[in-house]
Amino acid sequence: MSSNFKQYDIILFGVTGFTGKLAAEYLLQKQQDKTTKAFKWAVCARNEAKAKAVLQNMVDNSDDVQVALPDVLVADLLCATPSEEEALKQVVSQTRVVVTCAGPFERYGTKLVKYCAELGVHYADVTGETDFVRACIRDFDKVAQASGAKIVHHCGNDCIPQDLTVYEMNKFARSKDCELISVKTFVEMPASASFSGGTVATATFQLNKDRSDKSNKPAFDPLLTTTEGTSSEFVTTNASPKATVEVPELECKAGPWIMGPVMVNCVRRSNALLQYNKSLQYGDAQLYKQSSLSSWLLQTSKTALLAAAIAAPSVFGRFLPSPGEGPDRETMENGYLILHGLGVMRKLSSEKEEIKIQSTFQFNKDIGYLYTAALLVETGLLLLESTTNQGGVMTPAVAFGSRLTERIVKELDASFEIKEM
Repeated sequence: MSSNFKQYDIILFGVTGFTGKLAAEYLLQKQQDKTTKAFKWAVCARNEAKAKAVLQNMVDNSDDVQVALPDVLVADLLCATPSEEEALKQVVSQTRVVVTCAGPFERYGTKLVKYCAELGVHYADVTGETDFVRACIRDFDKVAQASGAKIVHHCGNDCIPQDLTVYEMNKFARSKDCELISVKTFVEMPASASFSGGTVATATFQLNKDRSDKSNKPAFDPLLTTTEGTSSEFVTTNASPKATVEVPELECKAGPWIMGPVMVNCVRRSNALLQYNKSLQYGDAQLYKQSSLSSWLLQTSKTALLAAAIAAPSVFGRFLPSPGEGPDRETMENGYLILHGLGVMRKLSSEKEEIKIQSTFQFNKDIGYLYTAALLVETGLLLLESTTNQGGVMTPAVAFGSRLTERIVKELDASFEIKEM
């Protein structure tokens, strides 16, 4: 990354959205934390007045009377004109790190990644859009390698818990002179978990895209692209269940869920670069551990409503949050995620000796939004600490490895455990 003087350490995009507001709130908290190394940050928005109002509201509701508002910069991520492109480029040039919650990322993120890659500015987002990640690898991986910019996707609930679980299992296996063969992760969360308006907007955008044009189909999946630009030999097979299955190790059932393919694709990218196994099997599923029929119905009905709103937004859209809206504070404070991991490793000295391992990654607050914002900020702060010039388009596991796991356990109400079964 360029060593030239930068006016800011971090610039946050998407501050007027639901998760962006939470990220700004967390940045304010970190800035007041005396154990955190001092940093200077700003926000960037299309609507300056709206962004200032959001920030002022945070300050007005803060217990710290000395908290200071960050600078508000102005740029339009859509970049409809050359002057708007230049304005965004000028904003990016002023910082060492960009963190963004502004989705759908395929619509609002492409130019931002382009300028970060070109200018050697580190970048982190909370995208769950695999098509966007593939396009960034195709268009900007080599550029980012040349400039030293780390372009890190999936830095929130999608897909840090799953990505780090597989990373830590592989690390554990290697410490035991084994190779990791397979991993399955199972998501356990409360029935009260709900969607924000931004999630709805992104899901609607993705599922209503025209995918009929196959003329530009690449020779291989861009997720498999190595640093040399070739297709990695380290391939990941999707082992996610297609129907409800028994999980005897956890004494319950599990089944497919809407984010499973995203988690698999993130791990596919990590395996391609970190070389876990040439034929790794990985699957992600939702755990059915409801305490009552009513909680099961609540969780199922929310998913059905989201699907209906995507299919017929004019009819069902009014029943879901608008952009900028999301779960209330009490719901988020009482939320949680427990990610159960079940893996199999094999002794390098014996092709027949297989050992089962188990992990638990637990977050004791809502991770869909509250802790997604915190995770994004913590990855941004880790990028500030980066001392290597190894750039490229990467995942959290590739960019940070165990440093991020340790950071999460230290800074958030979270824990991670792994053991042989």
